[in-house]
Amino acid sequence: MKLVRDPRAFDHPDLLTGDLNDSAIAWVGDQHYRSVFKPKGNPETPLLGIYPMGSPCDHSLGGMFDLAADLLAADGGPAMYQVPFSGFTDHRGMEASGQGFSNAYKFTTAWTVQGTIGLMTPFGIVAGGGCDKTFPMIIHTMGIEPYRYIPWALLHAGHRSVGMLPDGREVTIGDLAMTRIRHINGEADDAELELVRQNTVSDVGVCENLASAMSNYVALCCGGFILAGEDLHAANTEARLALTHQTIALYRTALEKGILPADTIGPENFQNFIRAIALFGLSTNLPLHLPWMTRPWGITHTPSSIWQEMAQMPWISDLQPLGKHPVNHIGSMLPSVIKYLVAEGLLNDVTSIFGPKLSEVYSTAPDLDFGTQDIFRPVDRPMAAEPQIVLYRGNLCPGGAWVKESKAMRHASTYTVQMCATQGDFFNDTANATKLTNGTCYAITGDRSTIELLSANFAIMVAMNGDPDLDVALLTDQRTSGFAGARAKAAYHLPRNRLRQLKTGDKVCFAPEARSIDLVDADGQAMDAEMEARAGAYVEPDWPKTGTIKDLINAQLSDAEDGCAVYGSGP
Repeated sequence: MKLVRDPRAFDHPDLLTGDLNDSAIAWVGDQHYRSVFKPKGNPETPLLGIYPMGSPCDHSLGGMFDLAADLLAADGGPAMYQVPFSGFTDHRGMEASGQGFSNAYKFTTAWTVQGTIGLMTPFGIVAGGGCDKTFPMIIHTMGIEPYRYIPWALLHAGHRSVGMLPDGREVTIGDLAMTRIRHINGEADDAELELVRQNTVSDVGVCENLASAMSNYVALCCGGFILAGEDLHAANTEARLALTHQTIALYRTALEKGILPADTIGPENFQNFIRAIALFGLSTNLPLHLPWMTRPWGITHTPSSIWQEMAQMPWISDLQPLGKHPVNHIGSMLPSVIKYLVAEGLLNDVTSIFGPKLSEVYSTAPDLDFGTQDIFRPVDRPMAAEPQIVLYRGNLCPGGAWVKESKAMRHASTYTVQMCATQGDFFNDTANATKLTNGTCYAITGDRSTIELLSANFAIMVAMNGDPDLDVALLTDQRTSGFAGARAKAAYHLPRNRLRQLKTGDKVCFAPEARSIDLVDADGQAMDAEMEARAGAYVEPDWPKTGTIKDLINAQLSDAEDGCAVYGSGP
């Protein structure tokens, strides 16, 4: 296979965006890859294979990349050097979740990947991932010059398994977490906890955050960035290998013809990504990450522009986090769904990263049968005429905050604020969420970059499952999605200068008709001038230095209303 570089890449001979030796972030890889790795194929036309090492999906990707290397090397094809990047270990010292995790993970892995690409100057890139941070980082990196002038292929590692109790009920790792909370609170005995634990599947090499991780995969398939697999269940090794065969067959053609992201990916691809959020009811992580993903492509998105596109779409999929079925129930139907949505005009028939349009890529997929499944609805008989992932505005979030418009959000309510400086304070104040006060809005903050709310989210869900009449709300400046958003009124990514100026005893109103979240007075009137004055008086605390990547992230953290992004001098 004869490969040549696109002439536009010669303007960047080293393919580097900065001197990694002067960077505060160390790249993980091997500068001596040619002497260390001995892959099959032609070493004069090297390809780079990159995927996260130390992540839940690295075992699955390892097998896929080994097969990809063999398929690419056939008939004198190129050699693929596998250089796993260690994104999950680059930011030790970060907490597990929140805005800081989203930013630090993407930031460190983007520099890791960019540095590895630059040291190798490859003729093509095969990249893999599975989590809701890996793929945004990859798409961001792909758009940077000169990486957009190199052919790319993406592989997805598959989704997490769902277990089943003897009575037929499905259980997930989330169910296990909630049972553990109930056990701690004395609401579940040892036998119940052990039953759930034994029947919850936690395969090696699969992602725990099913809805969020699969949301990225689905949206990227709709955008033409990655090929939709037939059924990527965690235990379905054959399906992953079949997807690898299909992907590499398309990719070999792209390599030979010089098909590049620079010439195939544009605004309509990202428009499909946005439409998929609304059509499938996907995770709020997606619109949060999108401004950062599109920035190097020269495409500017704000919450307002994203919502303007989403608002035109119906909700057609009965999938979690808002619907009934776990996202793994998509199974083998995704190619058929994309084929259907393109034919109906709800998705643009965009050019995929491999060259063919979506209608060509999925032309042989079976027609979607609405009579044999209840997961997907026809566009003329949707689950709802409007999206269920929506943008709320108001004096607490004038630029917009993404919320899951579940049943809990669909009636107006006013709550009394209780400020919690940390998640620990929330648990202390509520006796481990066993004494949540009806009519209270818990506002949980943290340091500048990181708030870990997984435990609080699960605890609130447990409490609301146990008491269907419980009515509480949750506000935070965390930038990632939250589980409680499907049960309680919740917004997770408010501007710091507004959320942190609230006081215990303040009144906050969620108004679904206006899609607003406001500080209100005793008569329920929005206190816009008061909130503006408080926001204007906010002074960012002098956060102590930690000696970790958190310090670098804090130095160039985007505002909440820009989405979950790292701006400033970084990549």
